[in-house]
Amino acid sequence: MDFRPLNDTERKQLIHALRGNAESNRTILMDRRDTSFAGTTDEVTDEEVISAIKSVPCHY
Repeated sequence: MDFRPLNDTERKQLIHALRGNAESNRTILMDRRDTSFAGTTDEVTDEEVISAIKSVPCHY
């Protein structure tokens, strides 16, 4: 994976999302394909929750 620093717009969006998460419990969304920042939301769909759970590696 190549490292690419965030540009100014991406950095501002991410900072705003992190503040929204900390202050208002807003959910931070990530793109499933490349884990890039995909915005925030107040409501999370069941599909997003299931996808997040499936993405957690389990080693038994």
